[in-house]
Amino acid sequence: MAMNDGDRQILDHFDRTREQTIELARWTSEDLLARTADGEDHPLAWVFLHVADGVDWWMHHVMRDGGPWRPGYGRDKDSVVAALGASRDRLVSFFDADDGRPMGRTFTFDDGHEDTPRWVGRDRVLYLTDHEIHHRGKIVLALRQWGLTDYPTLL
Repeated sequence: MAMNDGDRQILDHFDRTREQTIELARWTSEDLLARTADGEDHPLAWVFLHVADGVDWWMHHVMRDGGPWRPGYGRDKDSVVAALGASRDRLVSFFDADDGRPMGRTFTFDDGHEDTPRWVGRDRVLYLTDHEIHHRGKIVLALRQWGLTDYPTLL
């Protein structure tokens, strides 16, 4: 089945969400990327990279797109922005291919258990969007803890 309007909206929502995350990463200084918020275990750069790595993990292990799980980006601002952009492009191009048919495909992950988990492509795009928004919220919370309020608007 070709991409329908609902699938296009889901994919566009992921793309817009990622663009806002990239804008936030560009706005964040190198000093802030190296800081760890109270109550967290990792610096902001790691949190941004975790968002990118999450997409790369799912694309490698579940969608099996042939790309690497961990491309090995650094924690400097340019590397963080590059990682976010590359993982966005990877997901969007995969699910946009073949007139969007991967959005309706079923994907599995053999984790060695009796019941192999199954997901439909559109569900994974929604999941990865939710995952990103969750971690972006943690980033904004850290910025607010540090007294910053003039970060890019995230709608």
